[in-house]
Amino acid sequence: MFSIFFEKNIELTKEEIEKEIQVKINNLKEIEKEGKGADYIRELSDLAFLQLEIEQFHNAEENFQIALKYFRNIRDRLGQAAVLGVLGTLYFKTNEYKKSINYYQEALEIYEELSQIQEQITCLMGIGNNFLKLEELDEACDIFLECSSLCSDNSDIYGLLDCLGNLISIHEALEKWDVVYELYKKTLEAFQKLKDQKGIIISYFNLGILEKKNNNLEDALIFFKQGTNQAIDSNYAELIIKGLGYVGETLFYLGKVREAKNEFIRALKLARKIKAENAIIQLKILLNSLGLSDNEIENELNSS
Repeated sequence: MFSIFFEKNIELTKEEIEKEIQVKINNLKEIEKEGKGADYIRELSDLAFLQLEIEQFHNAEENFQIALKYFRNIRDRLGQAAVLGVLGTLYFKTNEYKKSINYYQEALEIYEELSQIQEQITCLMGIGNNFLKLEELDEACDIFLECSSLCSDNSDIYGLLDCLGNLISIHEALEKWDVVYELYKKTLEAFQKLKDQKGIIISYFNLGILEKKNNNLEDALIFFKQGTNQAIDSNYAELIIKGLGYVGETLFYLGKVREAKNEFIRALKLARKIKAENAIIQLKILLNSLGLSDNEIENELNSS
């Protein structure tokens, strides 16, 4: 069975790609003398990918359609699905979102028949992103839920995180904060499985922000402290500063002003150490708002 493979990991300038395109066109003229078989289609597909890379969308589309016709004629279902998926990508890039959905859907049906799981996930992500562009949020939500279920069933944690990220964006736009909260918990679980420390830290912070938004300050404080401790264990200075700021702010709203001040001082001391200028300015403003003068801040820093 013949399938399309674009073997070049292109890190070229536009001018270099244009030269490569001309080489491919010349190659095709030579190959065509032997007929428009598999070798011709392989070279034509490479050409179309190059054209897509530099946004020669019309030429790329024409060549992919030729490849699609070839695969249909020889009844190569995998080859058809590959081209249909690429055309879905092409039409997404040209803002033809409904057309893109149709091509992704055709590819998806074939991949389902052939039990190609990773390709199904890619198509579902493509369809969901098109619905997002069309601002059809309910449809996008359904697709990303289906995709996340497929990812979860097949232990594709990275795909699951992509789906959860899109679902979070949708429900944030709809202001469904209870759903967002549950999605952040699933995201935290996914990052924990991957042992992705930054992802874990940010998930804790996001959960804290949601709890704070709902005025559940004690719960928010727990999440902020968990994220900050994780950042300390992982030695991520910028995230430690952010976490200490969250903890300090939450303590302030809980009426624990002295404890809040101590957290801000800890954060400021670290910010100075790593020369995080924006954080330094923000933390000094927060400490000033607590009634500390610049001299008193310096004294606190020196004594801590």
